[in-house]
Amino acid sequence: TRGHPYSISAVPTRDRMRITVKALGDGSASLARLRPGSRVLVEGPYGRLHAGVRTQRKVTLIGSGIGITPLRALLEEFEQEPGEVTLIYRASSTEDLVLRTELDALAATNGSRVFYVVGPRLRGRSSWLPQSAAHLDDATALRQLVPDIADNDVYLCGAEAWMDAAAAAARACGVPRRRIHIERFAW
Repeated sequence: TRGHPYSISAVPTRDRMRITVKALGDGSASLARLRPGSRVLVEGPYGRLHAGVRTQRKVTLIGSGIGITPLRALLEEFEQEPGEVTLIYRASSTEDLVLRTELDALAATNGSRVFYVVGPRLRGRSSWLPQSAAHLDDATALRQLVPDIADNDVYLCGAEAWMDAAAAAARACGVPRRRIHIERFAW
């Protein structure tokens, strides 16, 4: 047995729980060999990436790469009126947008807004933006997507340096630290 920090990627039901895993090492690659009915032990949630820490009516979810998985579950779980939840999904290419069909379907059903921020990494500065947005500073770009970001809870999940840049942009836009909820896959 061995512990791994995976995230739920859909709201659990009475008899199902889904995780979405990117095969990055021995543990995650071996999941593909599990057979239906295998017993597993699940603990959590740990950290601050769950609906229970929400303090504001409006929410912005910002994810990159496989970090979209817990945000997809939150997009489904959050009680919301149209326009109250915004999802920003950062990826290097359109091929890297996992769960896109599900995200679009959820947005159409619950009235959330979804932005896909796609392109190669911005070189030369720490940023959450792609190279195509090099002419913008991080906070200005975030404010263009979510003008009232200062009134939102912000949930972040992705690579360490990318999350640090996105969190700094949110703080620069007026979001207090206590309303920035981060999931770190490192342990």
